[in-house]
Amino acid sequence: MTGASGAGAPACGIVGDMDVPRTMIVDPFLNDELLELAELSGVPFTRVRSWGFDPSPPERIVTTVPLPRGVGGDVLGVSLDVDVPLGVGERWPERVVSLPRGRADVLAWLGGAERPGGRVVGVIGLAGGLGTTTLAAALARALAGTPLAVALVDTDPVSTLEERIGLVGVPGPRWADLAVEDGPLLPHRIDAVLPVWRRVRVVTSDERGMSGAAHLPVVHALARTHDVTVVDLPRAVLTGDAALAGRCGDVVVLMAGLAAERAAWERLRALLPAAVLHPVVRTGGEVSPGERARELGAPVVALGAERPGGTVVQPGDRRRGAVMTAARALAAAVVA
Repeated sequence: MTGASGAGAPACGIVGDMDVPRTMIVDPFLNDELLELAELSGVPFTRVRSWGFDPSPPERIVTTVPLPRGVGGDVLGVSLDVDVPLGVGERWPERVVSLPRGRADVLAWLGGAERPGGRVVGVIGLAGGLGTTTLAAALARALAGTPLAVALVDTDPVSTLEERIGLVGVPGPRWADLAVEDGPLLPHRIDAVLPVWRRVRVVTSDERGMSGAAHLPVVHALARTHDVTVVDLPRAVLTGDAALAGRCGDVVVLMAGLAAERAAWERLRALLPAAVLHPVVRTGGEVSPGERARELGAPVVALGAERPGGTVVQPGDRRRGAVMTAARALAAAVVA
């Protein structure tokens, strides 16, 4: 089985070409999880059931069975919890990870990296109108000033980010362009063409929307070349659509300070057991930030109302404003 080849005409010039090293997957078990990871990596791959080839130096290889005599090179072994005894002259690669625990390592290897990429931070609001997009943008801006390589990804179906940060009319692909790409989403190609705001690479949508956008592969690609990738998550996560949120090591949870939000918090904790949740509570609600902190047993960042101010139009322009103050506190917690 062969993955995406990149043979079609690119929509915005970011797909791979013939200089992309071939990735081979040797898997007689035809493991579905390994196939899912290969497709998610966004690079061309070929899956075979046995070692019937001699690897060339530029190839990256993943194998679920031992290496035959004389095979060296760039090989990652993957244990599937299946007893595979060594035959005469066979050996396992120097590095072996197991599934599902080693998913991030396998995904990174398939994508061309030695180890998993940078941190992915999701931002989600428990209700509309709380300023989630603004907070996500301000957090990305605060992180970029530390300094770190930062990307900002907008996955909210009702997107306001492009206008909010002044990218209307700025050249660069939007989600509608990325959705029609039929080749591998190679990180260095994406990085070269994305629009940049305040030292932050941005993936967002325009009036064409984001129908068909492959959010998870794009986030994975950006995480391989950025220290932190901030993702404005859709509220669909709260109803169980947690695939994208599951890629996040940290999730900022913006609350209005309502008593009923405790149930949504617990639901998020159950959906994302591996993520570190960072509660942010708007002041002036039914529950104060201090009360919520005691209730959750976790540090809470308070977010006050931002006073209107003259020509200030972009998140973080008011360095001492409520949004940027909260964003800096979150940035410190994320990189701690």
